[in-house]
Amino acid sequence: MEKRTDIHKTDVVLVTGMSGAGKTQAMAVFENMQYYCIDNYPVDLLEAFGDYLRHSPYQKIAMAVSLNDAMQAIRVLDNLDWINLYIVFLDCADGKLIHRYKQTRRSHPLIIRNKASSLTEAIELERKIFEQISSSANRIIDTTLLKPTTLQQVLESSFNDTAQEVFRVSFVSFGYKYGVPKDADIVLDVRFLPNPFYVEELRHKTGNDKEVYDYVIDKPETQEFIKKTTTYYNYLLKEYEKEGKMQVIVGIGCTGGQHRSVSLTNYLYDYYSQFYQVYKWHRDADH
Repeated sequence: MEKRTDIHKTDVVLVTGMSGAGKTQAMAVFENMQYYCIDNYPVDLLEAFGDYLRHSPYQKIAMAVSLNDAMQAIRVLDNLDWINLYIVFLDCADGKLIHRYKQTRRSHPLIIRNKASSLTEAIELERKIFEQISSSANRIIDTTLLKPTTLQQVLESSFNDTAQEVFRVSFVSFGYKYGVPKDADIVLDVRFLPNPFYVEELRHKTGNDKEVYDYVIDKPETQEFIKKTTTYYNYLLKEYEKEGKMQVIVGIGCTGGQHRSVSLTNYLYDYYSQFYQVYKWHRDADH
């Protein structure tokens, strides 16, 4: 999040995105981070609310709005000089959204408002809106494969108080078979390293297990790779920090996101913890 330049400004995080992508979970995380949280605030009242914030005691506010209301909310809040606006869009694959709605037996908001006659139609309508205005977002988070605890880690890496005014580096392991993380600034492909999947006693473990971690990290190929990668990243991260970038997300991928990528993510997390505010999460690992 951008550094506060005016002590009288209020930081407002606007949370929106595809219905069913996790706005409720995201707001719970912001509440735990001591944000004043407002869910589904009527956008027609935002101008009056914005005027109130000019002299309010609140420093941190998180607001969840529907995708239909997002553009109007952005227009209103972005024009107020006493607000630092940060926009978070939550995305999710259409098939996963359908699965979530069927699992929870909830109705899609567009069906409730009689703007769509089926779940598929409602998602298609929202997807068109999403594609039109998602470029306004400061951060897009794809929750398709994220567990609730991982979503919490992702949000905390950007918004917790201890991290807001320092350079932050996040490492995320993933499997290429499930897709590259959409919010990664840098992607590191480690599929060329020896694969523990082909070792029977390691196949059903992950890089979080010492046996797998040692197998991957102790290989000569990995040691050479680590030497070259850290030399490059030592330079690159310093340049990012010097340029004023506040956060870098490094995606580390192997085939399934279980062994090699998890091991390298754990290694780089430990190594760079010496120098930066560092976070990690394993998108596809079993545990």
